[in-house]
Amino acid sequence: MNTTLRMSVAIVIALTLVACNRQGPEIPKPVGDGSGQDGGDGVQTVVVDPNGAFVGAAVGAAGEITTPQRAFNAGDTVYVSVPSKGRRLGSPVEVFWFHDDGKSRKDEQKRIAGSFTVFEFQPTDPGQYNVEVDVGGRAIALVDFLVKQDAP
Repeated sequence: MNTTLRMSVAIVIALTLVACNRQGPEIPKPVGDGSGQDGGDGVQTVVVDPNGAFVGAAVGAAGEITTPQRAFNAGDTVYVSVPSKGRRLGSPVEVFWFHDDGKSRKDEQKRIAGSFTVFEFQPTDPGQYNVEVDVGGRAIALVDFLVKQDAP
């Protein structure tokens, strides 16, 4: 074998070995504040806006909650109002009404059409409820309320 051929083969082998090192050097990652990171169980941490949705017993003409309330009797109408500020008209808004037994009692979707998007529900089972509000498939708010059993 001549020198040029040996040198070419050596270069090809060296390049092949370098290409096989897929891991490469470890580059330090910046330390963040932990928001939006995996909690170790594969679930992303969600940060919700405390003013992303409101719960109450009555709504105004624009859809804002006029009677804020967190405790209801079974059969009362519960309203959840989602402000539209900063969101695009036509975006989907979904709500999931969960009872404290972990089961969803009602799932509903509407499109943003004004200043507020309002959802209503008449729970019949007493207990704690939690309502998740999603906009565009992303959780933006969690609100909770209590339903008391009517006294006989």
